[in-house]
Amino acid sequence: MRYLHISKSGIWQFRYQVSPQHRHLFDDRREIKRSLKTSDKTEATIMALELEIQVRKTILTPAAATSLDEHPSTPTISKVKTPSTNEVPCYDVLERFCKYKAQHISPKAVTMLEAKCKIVLDLVGKPHLKTIRRSDAEAVASLLRTYPTNLKKHRQFNGLSGHQAIKLNKSLGLPTLSDESVKDYCQKMSGFFEWCQLNELTDINPFKAIRFKKTRRDSEAKNAYNSIELEKIFGAITRTKHQHKHSYYFWLPLLAYFTGARLNELCQLYKADIHQVEGIWAIQIDDRYEGQKLKNLTSRRIVPIHDQLLSLGFIEFVQSVQHERIFPELKESRDGFGSAASKWFGRFKTKLGFDKGQDFHSFRHTVATQLKRHQVSHIVAGELLGHAQNNITYDRYGKGLDIASLKEVINLLKPLRL
Repeated sequence: MRYLHISKSGIWQFRYQVSPQHRHLFDDRREIKRSLKTSDKTEATIMALELEIQVRKTILTPAAATSLDEHPSTPTISKVKTPSTNEVPCYDVLERFCKYKAQHISPKAVTMLEAKCKIVLDLVGKPHLKTIRRSDAEAVASLLRTYPTNLKKHRQFNGLSGHQAIKLNKSLGLPTLSDESVKDYCQKMSGFFEWCQLNELTDINPFKAIRFKKTRRDSEAKNAYNSIELEKIFGAITRTKHQHKHSYYFWLPLLAYFTGARLNELCQLYKADIHQVEGIWAIQIDDRYEGQKLKNLTSRRIVPIHDQLLSLGFIEFVQSVQHERIFPELKESRDGFGSAASKWFGRFKTKLGFDKGQDFHSFRHTVATQLKRHQVSHIVAGELLGHAQNNITYDRYGKGLDIASLKEVINLLKPLRL
């Protein structure tokens, strides 16, 4: 049907081009457009036909158009008319957007997304979506560079608006958002406005492609551990192997170094996730069992177990655990199973003298760095680390590498001096 179109989000729309001689009948609009709010084509076709009848009745018998509103169950011209987007409240739409995102990302990520978007909207200071333009986005990007970090942790800012907090901080001199944080805020707003555009709630994405000067290389965002630092960490861990309060104090750092896996991926492991694949011991990172979560689809993978982990007795340890989960002492929270382990490692590395640039995630960067030095292709590294290749050939059609090849690559990771 020529008046039926499908949006990028899969929702059918009715779109009717109004000829110049009839536009006065439709508030001088060039086009009548209405979301049919369904992805079912059959249902959309019926609704579109009903709307077409209403349009044609108005054209053929303009006087009759006013009587159509007497039958609310029938689609009418007045319903076809797109409400003015100037009157769409920003915070109401943000709430809808966050409910949509909650179906695709973790509760923690939704909370952070909503909080950052609210901060930006507060700084913009305009209540309706369509009134926010590119100049507002550029201005707020500059303002964010003066916005205090961890604002809620400082009592001085209690009850203050964003603008008031910025003004007060000029005298307090507390740290402000970094360029990377400002970029993150603006990217989240861009995602919000992109969704608003797709849902016909506004006409532009004012935060799209705002440019930021890169102050450091991506590889420097988190510091990898060098050989001396690794000896310091694992020397401290292995000296007290049999005195650890919890088993994860010993095994989590080792697993992180020899797999490059994320903290929560390791904390949520079940005994059944450790098994042989074609005779090779491996760790299955998945969301098959209760409480398990994946960051994204490419996180689902098989990682062969490094020979040194095997020689240290990891398989025997797993088999000795009297629980279905490997680290049952780690309890599930909103963010997964890694909260207690993250806090422990934070205290542990601070005692060893490491600064903020080095944390548990630095093991992941350490693995990536070593693989790069061994000239392992980004395809193979991505297979082990659970990274998307950003290449349609590999992401959509590529098949997983065989376990024997992956085992050879894992064993390229330098053994630790324990």
